[in-house]
Amino acid sequence: MGLLSTVLGFVGFGFGSCIGLVIGYFFFIFKQPHDVKDPEIRPLAELDAAAIQKLLPEIPLWVKNPDFDRVDWLNQFLELMWPYLDKAICKTARDISKPIIAEQIPKYKIESVDFLTLTLGSLPPTFQGMKVYVTEEKELIMEPALKWAGNPNIHLSVKAFGLKASVQVVDLQVFAHPRITLKPLVPAFPCFANIYVSLMEKPHVDFGLKLLGADAMAVPGLYRFVQV
Repeated sequence: MGLLSTVLGFVGFGFGSCIGLVIGYFFFIFKQPHDVKDPEIRPLAELDAAAIQKLLPEIPLWVKNPDFDRVDWLNQFLELMWPYLDKAICKTARDISKPIIAEQIPKYKIESVDFLTLTLGSLPPTFQGMKVYVTEEKELIMEPALKWAGNPNIHLSVKAFGLKASVQVVDLQVFAHPRITLKPLVPAFPCFANIYVSLMEKPHVDFGLKLLGADAMAVPGLYRFVQV
């Protein structure tokens, strides 16, 4: 009797699965939505500037806005110098962060925080254009459009309560539009007394985060929380 019940159970499960697949196939494949409209096709000559920018969001600012100048020479300079800038920036970051980490970790009962890997990757940031303001004051105002879709590898090892965990930041994307003001200008190197940096709009920052080798951004809700 037990064997017969088991066989009938398997048969019922298989029959029910087949019926469910058929019904699902009918509803999701053959059932056409009624609220879908045909796309409106128009020649590019009839589109306004806003519509074209939505179609081609990656157009550099010097193409969309005549106030921005091309800075290809600066991008070429960064491309050639990036391997050396990467090592210099990472070394400076290590030297600056060590005393700060040593001072802060006792407050949180953390035994140690060490850099396992620290590199900004092989892809340098690029400037999509730069706007320079001419004023009557002794100042220089610049607005570069910065885009960086890099492949950094920032790997930290955190040890606390006898346990060790690893945190890794990868695949960083930063799109920013800062305003840099040098004032006042003075006749002594570096020829300005102060530097002020502000953001003209909210920057776009996206990155991958791994905890213990697993993709932490796959946790529901965490990606949206980090991006806020």
